[in-house]
Amino acid sequence: MQAYHNGDAQYYAQSGYAQPQPAYYAQFTPYPPYQSQPVAAPFPTYPQAAQYDSPKQFPTPGPVRRKLSHGRTASTAPTIQNTPSRTGTPAAPLKSAMKKQIDRSASTGAVPLARRSTNESRQRVNSLTRPRSRTGSINAFVPDHIFVSLHSAGELRIDNIAYQSTLDDLRELVLPMWPHGIEVEDSRGDGWRVRFARSPWTSVGIDGMLAQRLICTLYTVLARQGYSHVTTVQNGSPRPGKLVFVETQADPDVKIFATMFSPSKMRLRLLDAPRELVEDFASSLRPMFPRKVMSYGANEDGVHVIEVKREGFRSHEAERNLFYACMLRFFNSAGFKLDGSIPLGRKDPMFWGSRKEAWIFRSLPMRRPESRQKQ
Repeated sequence: MQAYHNGDAQYYAQSGYAQPQPAYYAQFTPYPPYQSQPVAAPFPTYPQAAQYDSPKQFPTPGPVRRKLSHGRTASTAPTIQNTPSRTGTPAAPLKSAMKKQIDRSASTGAVPLARRSTNESRQRVNSLTRPRSRTGSINAFVPDHIFVSLHSAGELRIDNIAYQSTLDDLRELVLPMWPHGIEVEDSRGDGWRVRFARSPWTSVGIDGMLAQRLICTLYTVLARQGYSHVTTVQNGSPRPGKLVFVETQADPDVKIFATMFSPSKMRLRLLDAPRELVEDFASSLRPMFPRKVMSYGANEDGVHVIEVKREGFRSHEAERNLFYACMLRFFNSAGFKLDGSIPLGRKDPMFWGSRKEAWIFRSLPMRRPESRQKQ
């Protein structure tokens, strides 16, 4: 290196420095040689990258207003089918919802007892006879027997009513038959209880005739609904007997009439019986009771009277039994069968025994021609 001072070109030789001895470096550990770190390869780039469009933005749908269905309130949550999804397509139901729907459909499809007259579309009368909707429940029981009983002096009880149409017809047709009105009318569960005013079951005269007509209307309603009387069950003397009706084929053209027999006078009253039937019956009695049969035409209330005079040495019991046998045989041949008996009215003061009984006769179902049955 050369140095110049104030532009003087005179050269000044630099003084030399003493070099360190080799033993000086041996006192220290030398540093390791430097190694460069490997550089990562650059991220590869593609010359022609595919360009995608940004997802479309759909407006948020507003709440859907639905009409209220029967038995639901306005706070019912929307179902999966009527809830729109964000992608514009209907969302699929969840597995849990599908499982509930399958279980519900399987439980509500309960089949009632197999009867010829049972109609699955008929509305049930109450919750006791409706099919249960819970999963794993047993099939609903639909009763096919109806129990009718008369309590005290003016109370009517009907149990095991299965269909709403039966209860509606009873209210519409039976209640107006008693002009004095009702005191209590109650329908709970599958039973119906009515207490009529002024004691129809112990009434006499015109009211007694109206009570018989009320019973005939009751039989008519049950026959049109598909019920027939089979027997009367007596549970004990303090309690009244129960009329048992079983579900059979409905008979919309049924005819019902009542008879009341007075044992002390051998007199038979027929209420709402066909006039031709009464006349033919009176004619059939004359050979069995010669010169003893007296027949009276129907009065303004629709009551026919047939009386047999008692003469000779024949006992009263034998005459009554013969009269009953002739009556049942004739009515059965004419297409009417005995369909039950109900004690009505008061005891006969001239005859020791129970109260009078109203015998109810019902027309037999008309048979279809053989040509129609084969079709």
